[in-house]
Amino acid sequence: MPKEQKSPARSKFYTRIGAQGWRQSGYDTFTYDSPFFRRWIATQLAAKRIEILSIGCGAGELEHELTASGHAVTGLDLSHPMLKRAARKGLDRLVQADARALPFAAARFDLVMIMESIGYLELDAVFKEARRVLRKRGRFLITSYGASVDAHTRYRKWTMADIAHHLANAGFRIDEQRFLDVKKRSVRDAPAEEQAGLLYVSSRVNNRRARARGARLA
Repeated sequence: MPKEQKSPARSKFYTRIGAQGWRQSGYDTFTYDSPFFRRWIATQLAAKRIEILSIGCGAGELEHELTASGHAVTGLDLSHPMLKRAARKGLDRLVQADARALPFAAARFDLVMIMESIGYLELDAVFKEARRVLRKRGRFLITSYGASVDAHTRYRKWTMADIAHHLANAGFRIDEQRFLDVKKRSVRDAPAEEQAGLLYVSSRVNNRRARARGARLA
């Protein structure tokens, strides 16, 4: 499978952030900017220790929080400068790789998460890889920028319907969909998708679909 290619503009963008940090870049993310949101995400996960893969981990703010909560977190990103910045936070399970060809065995993780970065990804290919590396009862957690957010020009803002469609194609069933209004010190539900800063989707491996496919092929 060919490697995902960054555009020169995107590559330069993340190289600069990796070198300088978000604060100096003129951009930020909800995950970076809101400690409350990072803690809120941690509360959405199982209390027991789980194996997590974070695709597009960037500088690792959330991954640091989840590691401190006792989880085993592997961060994956295409940008080496961003991974170097994540390593400075004490994260030692970091992988530079293409999300369309994850360098992990099947059924490796309890949870795969893509936080705010799916606008740069080819959803069908990446979601299928996420499905492959998740365990039988594995969970897939996604956040994506809402239409009103001033994101990078290369970022594609998927609608909730788009995300749901690609999840179903990849073999997931949705548990929860929420429209979030995220601030530094709060996370609230937005009244509608058009007013949301983040779209939040929690899904699980659809084992029923896998069994049905196996029966048809038998």
